Amino acid sequence: MNLATQIIAVLAAGYLLGSIPTAHIVMRVFRKKDLSKIGTGNITSTAVMIHGGRIPGSISLAIEIIKTFLCLYVAYLIAGELWAYLVMMVIASIGQIWSVWLKGKGGKGQTIYAAGFMVICPIPFLISIGAMLLIFLVSKRFLLANQVWHIITPPIMLFALLFNPTIPILNLGEHSWGYAVTAGVLCSFFFLKNQASNDDIVQSQAWGSYSR
Repeated sequence: MNLATQIIAVLAAGYLLGSIPTAHIVMRVFRKKDLSKIGTGNITSTAVMIHGGRIPGSISLAIEIIKTFLCLYVAYLIAGELWAYLVMMVIASIGQIWSVWLKGKGGKGQTIYAAGFMVICPIPFLISIGAMLLIFLVSKRFLLANQVWHIITPPIMLFALLFNPTIPILNLGEHSWGYAVTAGVLCSFFFLKNQASNDDIVQSQAWGSYSR
């Protein structure tokens, strides 16, 4: 398979896999409700947790994580190189956010963002999560911590130039600035989808007084 064919295959597989509306399906199966017409209208596992309950929400999150792993494995089968994993994460997030099955509606791509980086670049990503938790503990404001996290994660991912553990199964462990660029793209998606006035309502239900 030549490079052009590999790129097309990664783009097609990533969008189709990412666009599978798992949270929407889980909510329909368990609660017979349309997530796009509830709360913020975002099709996310958090929304399923809030409006559908812990069990449906946990199932939705687990399926989203499995879907992310499947995306990375497909990228491995197609090319097995870092560019394929990074492009796969971006295009799968686009599919999740703007799903063809939901006529352009969707979630925020956050599970793909988090689960994907936990696999391909875990140590720098864990550093960014630690920074977010510190901001949350100091400010007691979840939304603020989450927003700052999406700003600081891309530069923190530059630590991958210095260290990144090798993962033989997927041929991972490269020291590259590509992680930071990809994080920047994925974090920009968050701000495109983030609506503070609406998300305050959702997060207050999920986190109580710690959300504001």
